[in-house]
Formats: sequence, structure tokens, C-alpha cells
Amino acid sequence: MGLENEEFDCDSPPLALSPDDARRYRLEHRHHDCRLGAAAHEVLNGSRADPWPEASRLRTAQDWLRAYQDRGLPTEITADGAGVELVCDDTVTALLIPAGLAAATYDRTAPAVPTLATAPPYVPLHRWAMLTRAAALSDDATGVLADLHVTALMPGDRLQLPTGPGTCVDPPHYWYEWPRQSHPGKPYLVQLLQVANPILAGVGSKRYLAPTGGRLEVVTRR
Repeated sequence: MGLENEEFDCDSPPLALSPDDARRYRLEHRHHDCRLGAAAHEVLNGSRADPWPEASRLRTAQDWLRAYQDRGLPTEITADGAGVELVCDDTVTALLIPAGLAAATYDRTAPAVPTLATAPPYVPLHRWAMLTRAAALSDDATGVLADLHVTALMPGDRLQLPTGPGTCVDPPHYWYEWPRQSHPGKPYLVQLLQVANPILAGVGSKRYLAPTGGRLEVVTRR
């Protein structure tokens, strides 16, 4: 298999394949069976997501709780004891984004953004959850995102996290991009505006978010 910037063909897909390229290759190769089309299909279905090395050995909700906490995410066991929830605080939040817009945004965002690409009951249908650093939003900024059906979770809001595939307490929901750590006990997270601004740019908006007075405000390009 070649690298993404090398010449490759149906039998030699690249080792790295972005979601944007995967959609294109899947469309181009859908009428025949080939390794490149199969690789594109795997990317679009999340099956090539790179899990934590120990993921297959995590069996219980407590196992998953420790794994998430080891990576610096503020998590707790759910009230019924069967799952794990992210508890948003002043360091970590999640943006709930319509699936198509989230996928396009992921393509435009260079840093890896932890992305839960599934639509279980705890994530409104057809929205993905992208984890970022928390940031205070002005009312105008919240409204601009809401116009695109994007919701930023507030401190204290909860988001149930996958606890599969090693365990049977949750169906095999998957991370599109698994949470990582920048160094032991600290999550690798981008700034909220590093996700929000590509969203706005992707829909052709002339507005973007910028930090002003300790919160993110809406700015209009001239």
C-alpha cells in the first residue's frame, strides 16, 4: 500500500485516506470490487478508526472509565452503572454538529479532533460530537452556530461515551477519531474556534469567531 501522496491504483490504496478522499474514491470505484474502493468504504464506515491499543481488553464500564480518565477526560459512570459519560466542564466541551457538516469540517481541520460519529439516543439523530477545549461563547456566537444546528455543550452537560467493542454493555458505537492524550493524563484537544471557524467557512459564511474580552465573539470579514 502506498502513501497518500504517491501514485496508487485499485490494488494499492494509500495508507492514509481522508474522509473527503474516501467519499470521492467510493463514488469513482463503486461499480467494481477493488482494494481502493474497499478502503474508502472502511473509512466512511469508521472501521479503520485507530482505537486505543488496549480497547479490545476493556470489558466493563469501570475499565472504560479508567481508560477515558487516563487520557484526561472528565468522565463518570452513568446512573445505572452500565456506561460512561463525559461531564463537560471549563476545560472540555463537545460540539454537536450535523453529520455531513461534521465530516466536511473534519476534512478541513488539520489537528485530529476526537469525534464520536454515531447517532445513538444520547446524540441527537444525525449529529456527530466533536470534543474541543471549552470556551465561553457570546449570545451572538451561540446564535450563529445554532443557525447551523450546531450546539456547544455547557459545563455540567453530559454526553454518554462508547464503551465498546471489548464490552457487551454498549452496542458497537465507534469513535471516528479516538480521544488521545497530549501527555500522560492530559487530553489532546484543539480550541473550540479551530472547529467552529471551519464550520462557518465551509458554509460560505463571512462571519467567524474570535476571542474578545475572555469569550468568543462574532466577527464579520470585510
